[in-house]
Amino acid sequence: MNSSTPKFNPILFPLVIVIVFTFSIIGHYDYLTHTGHDFNLFGVIYTTIGFFVLHHNDPNPHNYYILIAEYFAALLICTSIFSLVYEKVKKAYRVYRIGVTYRNHIVIFRLNNIGKTLAIELLNKGYKVIVVESDEQSPYIEAVKQSGGVVFTEKPTDYKTLEMAAVSHSRICILSSNRDEINIEIAATLSSYLLKYSARKKQSPHKIMVHINNIANENLLKDYFDIQNEDDHYDLETFNVYESAAKKIYDTYTPYKYINPADKESENAIAIIGFNDAAESFIVENMILSHFPDKEKLKIYMVDEKADERFNYISFKYPFFEEYVELVPVKLINGTFFANFTWSKTHIEKLSKVKVVYVFGQKDAEIVNIATNFRQYLYTQTLAITQVPIIACLPEDTGVIDLLNANREAEQSLSQIFKNNLNINFYRMISDTCTAEGLIEESETTQKLSKLINFFYAIKYGFASILETNWNINNAAAITNALEEKLLSLPDKHQKMSEKEVEKEILQLLFEKTKISYDDLYNHFSINKHWHHLTYRKKDSNKYVARQLAIKIQMLKYLGCQPLNRKNITDYFPRLAPIEHIRWNAEKMVFNFKYGPFSADKSERNLLKEVLKIHDQLVPFDKLEDVDKEKDLNIFLMIPVLNIINSFNEEAKN
Repeated sequence: MNSSTPKFNPILFPLVIVIVFTFSIIGHYDYLTHTGHDFNLFGVIYTTIGFFVLHHNDPNPHNYYILIAEYFAALLICTSIFSLVYEKVKKAYRVYRIGVTYRNHIVIFRLNNIGKTLAIELLNKGYKVIVVESDEQSPYIEAVKQSGGVVFTEKPTDYKTLEMAAVSHSRICILSSNRDEINIEIAATLSSYLLKYSARKKQSPHKIMVHINNIANENLLKDYFDIQNEDDHYDLETFNVYESAAKKIYDTYTPYKYINPADKESENAIAIIGFNDAAESFIVENMILSHFPDKEKLKIYMVDEKADERFNYISFKYPFFEEYVELVPVKLINGTFFANFTWSKTHIEKLSKVKVVYVFGQKDAEIVNIATNFRQYLYTQTLAITQVPIIACLPEDTGVIDLLNANREAEQSLSQIFKNNLNINFYRMISDTCTAEGLIEESETTQKLSKLINFFYAIKYGFASILETNWNINNAAAITNALEEKLLSLPDKHQKMSEKEVEKEILQLLFEKTKISYDDLYNHFSINKHWHHLTYRKKDSNKYVARQLAIKIQMLKYLGCQPLNRKNITDYFPRLAPIEHIRWNAEKMVFNFKYGPFSADKSERNLLKEVLKIHDQLVPFDKLEDVDKEKDLNIFLMIPVLNIINSFNEEAKN
């Protein structure tokens, strides 16, 4: 465990040893030569070694050189023993204190830029944080300790280390190493440890957040890790910093925040300048989420010096993209956007009229320069300084922005000047993504909404089967219809509710209808029960629905659906349903699902859907059966219920 205990400078110990031997040799030489004895260097060295075990024969206790050597040796031994004992005692005390007092804390495994940023951010937000870092020389340890974090320099895959960090009582474990194999090994250790020792087995499971650098590894884990998930002791969630950044950029600066649905004259278009992993993920987010009634497909101008190459890459990886977005490659030859470019006049004119611009790249300084150069170019085309918002997405390869902001008042920082006067917003890929708000709080809010969406589908399509199978309930269908009605009617009586209150209302009604014990009902029908048995991809699917809530509300308001109640939503459903089905199709296609008929055999059907990624509903909306079309309506009917959950969460924050 790394602590702030004062320690000797590493050079002090060998220095004391040199002093002991030097004074001992001088003292013995002085004594032996003056008494007529032969001086034997090796014998003196042997005698001096005895000083360090407090066992020696002093030929002349009045020789000051030898006395100094003796006392320095004794001091070194005593100091070493004290330091060792003190460290052991202090370590034992801190482990005991953590075991007794730490509950619902966050444990971060391995410190890098991501782990350090997360740890300090969480500590500054008031969270208790324990860090496990095996490298005692990590340059990030001191910064975490100064922020109030506890740091253990121990092997992260040892059960004893997990006990020290009180993992069984923790809220979240975050695995932040840049090496996937290390994070996967730690995740495997954590899952087996929590299965045996979790103190929260009867509560919500531990969340394990695993940073995965390689997208292929992440997709493999998401596709197959929990196909047969029957354990409730942990909830594993992978994240990639660039993918997470793209999601955050989309949610914060969603294109439809800047697009006026009533504007029929201008293009439904945005621009992406530059390319990296985050840019690719951002394009994917738009494929899945950027759909709006009465608007043509979102057009994305891909502006890059290798625009054709980037376009071919997207076309190869996502050959279906033309069904969901329109990509237009625009080759950039000069970073000033004026000289030596090969754009057509049409592209030049259209590019100046996009609704919002996103700038990606590998270097902070280059991105800032491109953003200002493009603002300069836009001004020459529009004579407006702030007309088109620009989002500069910084990879944080240097501290150049911090340097430019240094020694300035917050409102006078370069970032604020750019934002307020030039409509250029800086987004930091690591600092703005790896935050308590982004990775934990907003993630948990999204997950609450996602769980409730899944809960509604479980009521509608799963509860009846469980009632019939486990308790031989004959009127199970009628009961589930009553539960559905109860859930959808909650907004008529409540302006805000927590998801737990919603669950209680449903389970109470189920108890009244069946007289089954409340504990049994909770064990079979709770929100968490149905959520944690979902595969990772199904959880992701529900999260996409939750994340598009704001866009769906914008859709309804644009169509004139006010107030947002069941009757109005049902009336507008014919215009809404195809949009939701397009979103669902895009989501499935992005994650490599393909169309194919299902087998009549249930187990084979599950194998096709979960393993081979075959789905029989990847067809245009008008080709769906009525019962499948209704599933798209359900999502919109849930909007008023989700709104009362959001109202509760917003009040809780304030």
